[in-house]
Amino acid sequence: MTETMVVTGASGFIGSKIAARALAAGYRVVNVDRRPSSNPDLDTRLCDISDAAALAEAFPGEAAAVVHMAARTSVLESKTDPQGVFETNMIGTQNLLELSRRRGVRSFVLASTNAVVGETKDPYITESSALAPLTPYGATKAAGEMLLSAYAGSYGIACASIRLTNVYGTGMQQKDSIVPRIMRALLGGKPLEIYGDGLQWRDFVYAADVVDAFFMALDQGLVGPLVVGAGQSFSVRDVISAAEQAIGREVPVVWGPARSGEMRGVRVDIAKARSLGFEPRVGLVEGLALVWEDFSRV
Repeated sequence: MTETMVVTGASGFIGSKIAARALAAGYRVVNVDRRPSSNPDLDTRLCDISDAAALAEAFPGEAAAVVHMAARTSVLESKTDPQGVFETNMIGTQNLLELSRRRGVRSFVLASTNAVVGETKDPYITESSALAPLTPYGATKAAGEMLLSAYAGSYGIACASIRLTNVYGTGMQQKDSIVPRIMRALLGGKPLEIYGDGLQWRDFVYAADVVDAFFMALDQGLVGPLVVGAGQSFSVRDVISAAEQAIGREVPVVWGPARSGEMRGVRVDIAKARSLGFEPRVGLVEGLALVWEDFSRV
């Protein structure tokens, strides 16, 4: 019997890749999203997850697993519209968990973020780092992790929260993070604006590696948080240099003021993920070359 997996946000950047992997693994995939999907093999049901009645109608009668990608993810947007971000990220997550409880879901995996930790005096972010988000976005994800913990403890659902670093990869044309902005600048668009001194650092992980981590969590019935990244951090200037190395062109840049509410640096410890079998495979220069090929085809 073919099992059903619900992937929220399967029309999006990472969700579409998770849905494609699930289809290849033999699942029937129900995509719950506000936007249509270009993948005709998905059973796409247009729905706002914060609308409990609409979600109950869109959610299948039974499902083996839920991968919850749908969210409002902009840190800056969360500061200007905290209520809207709360309704999507928090109420939507609660609605999904409650439907999962009622309809027999065995595994539930949430796309979370290292932003649940905020600034830390520890050299690395780990699964045991204290939750202290700096923005409404980070707070909604931290609260979502707590909801998952409650549903795992009370109802026996294998609930895992994958704390992602900066994810990049093919299919980023509609995104506004640093990698697609570099690509658009190289294609003749606006120069890349660097906020502050460009020495702020982040962990950049390739999307295909992230998909591996999600399916590892599903296959192993993981419960609790899991930090997933490349295990190596780069400054904004480093990423620009890597792009220039991968593509063979100079990235046009302009300098702007630093942004408030963003962490100066992020370094994550992926030892737990590695102990479970995760290993990032795509390095930064290789990954940026693949993204450039993707942007160049459009």
